[in-house]
Amino acid sequence: MCASFCGGTRISTTRGRVRVEKLRIGDEALTMSAGPLPIRWIGQRIYGRAFARMNPDSIPVKIRAGAVDDGIPSRDLCVSPLHNAFIDGALIPVAQLVNGTSVVTCDDMDPIAYYHIELPVHAVVLAEDMPAESYIDRGDRAMYLTGASQQPSRLQQSKSWAHCAPIVASGPLVDRVRARIAWRAGITPRDIMERPQNGPLFGKLEWADHRVISGWAWLPDHPTVPVVLEVVDQGEVIAVAVADHFRSDLRRDGIGDGHHAFHVELPRPLDPQHAHRLVVRRAADGMALAGCPHDLPANRPSSALADLDLAALIEHADPAEKRWVLDWLEQQAIKLHALLTNPAEPHEPPPPSPKTLPHTLDRRPRRMKLPKVLTSGSAGG
Repeated sequence: MCASFCGGTRISTTRGRVRVEKLRIGDEALTMSAGPLPIRWIGQRIYGRAFARMNPDSIPVKIRAGAVDDGIPSRDLCVSPLHNAFIDGALIPVAQLVNGTSVVTCDDMDPIAYYHIELPVHAVVLAEDMPAESYIDRGDRAMYLTGASQQPSRLQQSKSWAHCAPIVASGPLVDRVRARIAWRAGITPRDIMERPQNGPLFGKLEWADHRVISGWAWLPDHPTVPVVLEVVDQGEVIAVAVADHFRSDLRRDGIGDGHHAFHVELPRPLDPQHAHRLVVRRAADGMALAGCPHDLPANRPSSALADLDLAALIEHADPAEKRWVLDWLEQQAIKLHALLTNPAEPHEPPPPSPKTLPHTLDRRPRRMKLPKVLTSGSAGG
């Protein structure tokens, strides 16, 4: 999901700032290095919130007004996470700039409408006055809806085009840009980042769950300088923190003046349905703290069923209710078996064999609903 602007984004053109959904083929977009260039193709794709949550690369990133520089962007800008912003002479995926404060994920947007504008060459356009790349075909053009008059089949394939600037997803340049954005957001005071962060690093990741991460970090060569840390999940920075909280136990143990703890409340809780590998590292060079990586396994839906003591749940039900629950479970087993043996037609399970089913199922079908002992808040119904 590259070079995608969310609906409502204003693109600078020769006829002024125009909302991306109002652009037309032939409109001339203002570019950073090539002057006005005509738009030759516009694509669109719409996602529902539920789909996006299962596909993180579809969840938009919001760059708040003024996050990068004064007036850049001039309004909140929402783009796809793999969209490259043009900063300091390089194209940087905006997902690498997320800090939970001034650059955040928009997992509450529903629906998500993405628009893609293609020019004769790959170029940097102005979206809410923020320099960002135009669309380049990486083999995904067929995914997007287009106007009937655009005739995408006649468009030159972009795969042989050169990118208008180098794409940089990590390294010192990205670290500097991320630190500068953090300063502007007040996450890390400028004087901290200007003070030394080098030398041996002591510390530990002591606690991590889907919402909170905490521990301590200390530089013995610079005992009063707080350590600037990044929280990384599966290689992606999800939060930035400064280890400057006071803990009396640290001072008692000779860890500087005790102001070396950190406590991070994640701006967006981690999805418990997916596995996570968390690392807390020094932002200056990526050195990880002791206790890293910390793995959070996925909570599979089946685990909740494994912990369910159904017998205890219906212990106080009358015999008729217990028999009804047993019949219902047997019918669910038939349907699940059908899904496993014939996944192409999950809604038409094969007829049960009379030899394998108890007599309680050999009767006229009736409308299935959960008995009250399974839907009430207590075992007694």
